[in-house]
Amino acid sequence: MRKEQLRKLRKLYATPAMMKKAGMDVPELVARKNQWRKEDVYRYKYGIYLRCQVLQGILKVAFFLVEEMRLGLNKPVYELFVNKETGEFITWDVKHEKWRNAKVDMLDWPEYTYYSGRYINPEGNRNVKRYLETEDGGYKGILKYQQNVRKEELKKKYKRETEQWDLEMDKVPELPKDWIHWVDKHAIRDHFIFYEYSRKGATEGYCTWCEKTVPINNPKHNQYGTCRCCGRKIQYKARGKAGNIWTDYERAYLIQRCEDGFVIRLFRCRKHLPKGNYEHPYVVTEEIRRVIYDKQFHGIAYIWDLYKQDHMRWIRNGRSYYSWYYDYEGAIYKRTLPTLTKAELKRTGLAEMAKDVGRFDPEKYIEGWKRYPQYEQFAKAGLGKLIIDGMDDKRSTVHTCSAIKDLAKSLGIDKARMKRLRENHGGDIYLEWLRREKAMDTIIPDEVIRYFSENQIRPKNLKLMLTRMSERKICNYMKKQRNLTGRRPLELISDWEDYMLIANRLKIDTRIEKNYKPKNLKAAHDEVVSMCGGQDIARRAGEIAEKFPDIDRIHVEIKEKYEYEEKKYSIVVPERIEDIIREGKILGHCLHSSDRYFDRIQRRETYIVFLRKTAELDKPYYTLEIEPDGATRQKRTVGDNQNADFEEAKSFIRRWQQAIQKRLTEEDIKLAQISRKLRVEEFDELRKGKNKVWHGKLAGKLLVDVLEADLMEVEKAAVS
Repeated sequence: MRKEQLRKLRKLYATPAMMKKAGMDVPELVARKNQWRKEDVYRYKYGIYLRCQVLQGILKVAFFLVEEMRLGLNKPVYELFVNKETGEFITWDVKHEKWRNAKVDMLDWPEYTYYSGRYINPEGNRNVKRYLETEDGGYKGILKYQQNVRKEELKKKYKRETEQWDLEMDKVPELPKDWIHWVDKHAIRDHFIFYEYSRKGATEGYCTWCEKTVPINNPKHNQYGTCRCCGRKIQYKARGKAGNIWTDYERAYLIQRCEDGFVIRLFRCRKHLPKGNYEHPYVVTEEIRRVIYDKQFHGIAYIWDLYKQDHMRWIRNGRSYYSWYYDYEGAIYKRTLPTLTKAELKRTGLAEMAKDVGRFDPEKYIEGWKRYPQYEQFAKAGLGKLIIDGMDDKRSTVHTCSAIKDLAKSLGIDKARMKRLRENHGGDIYLEWLRREKAMDTIIPDEVIRYFSENQIRPKNLKLMLTRMSERKICNYMKKQRNLTGRRPLELISDWEDYMLIANRLKIDTRIEKNYKPKNLKAAHDEVVSMCGGQDIARRAGEIAEKFPDIDRIHVEIKEKYEYEEKKYSIVVPERIEDIIREGKILGHCLHSSDRYFDRIQRRETYIVFLRKTAELDKPYYTLEIEPDGATRQKRTVGDNQNADFEEAKSFIRRWQQAIQKRLTEEDIKLAQISRKLRVEEFDELRKGKNKVWHGKLAGKLLVDVLEADLMEVEKAAVS
């Protein structure tokens, strides 16, 4: 359309009938003026009026605003021109005298038009429908037409991008004829035996893997078992209770020749077994990813996804990838691999990997093999599980070994152990135990190592237990405790370590077998934990005691020297580490969570004492950090704060400082001098670093200012 010719077409003004209708329209308030809206908003029956005519083969539509019409203006605000033959449309903005390519819904309209209707007379409505060949007329018909035009324009635009993708997708071969059957038998792992319930116990049922009736013995609904015929793991289902069944989603991979290269295709699969018709299930497979490789193993990935928020199709998703964090393990269709192994996959080891492992991510394997060619040697040596375990760790054995001549030697084992590793399909954990076995010059039974591998138990997990028991004894002990308590082996190991830590803390002789190997580990663990006031407290106390072994003894030594009592307040010295931890937890300050306070106690730089109300000696009130001469560095109560009530206790602290001076020894005085020097140095460092308090009431203040304000040194007059 030529714009000059469009401007010459006759003008369309609002008719007297339209002006009259607009004048009779009564506005209705729908939204009042506020901080986001500059003025009140009204609603009209019709906010926009349309008038149209076909002029010289062009549909011209004039748009009028009701509020302008009510003021007597009959000129349009927009003039739309549509050429159906070419599929073009363009709008003249009368007010701003400029052309616009926007659809009618994207033009600038007053807010009230969004709450109001649109009006066009019946004849104009018919003209729009007739000219545009749409089901709707008026504003709605025009908008739908414009949307369709835009959609076609986008299709042409996107076709330039998708045309090459489609050519690549056309190269992908058809699915194998037995694909659905293979998915059902090998990719989907959920299988069932359906039986008719009988009080006497069902004796036969239908196995979904065997696809026939098989013998069973007294099954229970939802119980797991093994089919006597196929040997598959199955779940028993009573027909009267089962209902509709959908299996879990599984992943399946199909690798096929694709022109000069190959394609890896990823499917999501599941099976539906309809109620009452379990003998006729149907398998659903959905292909979601394709990676096409050329001869040089350069892969281009495509995903089945929503394209441009419009429709589902294959979309190029960049190059193939290797992720250390994601692993899309799935079953591998093996029947296409023999021919590919002769050419495209000859030196990759992928076919051997599929034979050995069965389920893995072949794309991740190929990308890993490109970086680490030794994957091939490991795969062909029957060590596929070692590759799987090491794929996500750059420091793993399969990644650190290169140019391997003697594989067993490079793995840190001998040929006999190499054979055991292969025969047991051992992975990274199995190898660790074989290395330990070789280093200790002993033999660990294969069933023991298998148990450790299956339960993710590494030698480092049993570092403490191995000081008391052999590997076989640990294995047997774990099995018994699991049967007794139901807890997983790694949880039992954690319980045992906690138990030993706390038992040593309680001075229990853990060299005796009945003590380090209790009959009921969970019960013994819970008993020692309760004796220490809770698991968290007990564990933390054990850790602190291991790092700072003299703390309890120091508390005993200073107790008589620093404890003091008056009618209203008292100073109490904690007897054990647990008392300090409990105090910190109740008052909610950092005392129990930081090692620095315990380190100071160990070095006798400072001590921790409790300020209590004499009438409530068991109730935490304030925690004090003191130097050996009684100088008080810190005093904190609930939330790591110091409240106004402490002012009343200050005079008591002064009297206590004076009282203990008579009890101090020469060694205490020397320790106090060292403590004072260290405190001054620490304050200087904090001031230089401008460290600030980040939380609580004191947030934003310099830490050194807070600590100096908190300090209560011993008055000189009080020192003898």
